[in-house]
Amino acid sequence: MIRRLSLALLRDGGLAGNLPALLAAMFLGIAVLAALLAPILPIADPLAIDTTQILGMPSAEHPLGTDELGRDILARIIYGGRISLGVAFAAVLLAGILGTITGMTIAFLGRRTEAIAMRFIDVFVSLPEIFIALVALAILGGNLPTLVITIGVIYCPQFARVIYNVTRSIRERDHVMAARSLGAGRLWLIRHEALPNLHSIIAVQTSVTFSFAMLLEAGLSFLGLGVQPPTPSWGQMVGLLKNYIYINPWPVIFPGLTLLFVVLAVNLLGDHLQDRLNPEID
Repeated sequence: MIRRLSLALLRDGGLAGNLPALLAAMFLGIAVLAALLAPILPIADPLAIDTTQILGMPSAEHPLGTDELGRDILARIIYGGRISLGVAFAAVLLAGILGTITGMTIAFLGRRTEAIAMRFIDVFVSLPEIFIALVALAILGGNLPTLVITIGVIYCPQFARVIYNVTRSIRERDHVMAARSLGAGRLWLIRHEALPNLHSIIAVQTSVTFSFAMLLEAGLSFLGLGVQPPTPSWGQMVGLLKNYIYINPWPVIFPGLTLLFVVLAVNLLGDHLQDRLNPEID
């Protein structure tokens, strides 16, 4: 799968022929590397409080300023990326695995069972994502594992519906129907016929879902239902500092812009990937 995606990105000029996608890939790569290498980067302690620097403006000591407790905004953005990007990655991974398995399985069930299962999925997908998340986190609490599981479960049905639709078309191909008539079981068909033909659509759906997962995590953290202070995340930083925006807007603007640019970068890469994989998806 990785080899096919790499070829899709490189053929016909690849990223080099698409400047916005190339810039998006570079920016996203820097953001991910900064988050991963945060403990060894020469930056301030994101939890260190300095009451002499409360809501400080950008300066040589604090390039992006400080928050309401005098904590360095740059350090908190970088460390916050570990949460915002990490939660989205883990949630999308969970949604992708569960949704792919569910979608393929439903496609090879009997038509009546298939119809009932898809009606349940359609109902779940029609519910507002933020409403489901608010109810789940209000009951279960806003810790990190619960946040990942909640977001993953919310996007699982969307994955399942997309995978189901593609698998159903694969199911109707002549060679697949011939294999079924010769006694091939559902598991064999899923492993040898469906899954090898789903790599492209899984990759595109993953890129789409990743940006939605980031925005949902940011919204929940903004409302105080995500990761709890003092651990930073981008949405939480905006939520905690919004009351100080008329005193010093920079502590709100910088994490907000970071979230905006990362989501935009993911969307640009997703569009580029979809363009490259369109022949395979069709």
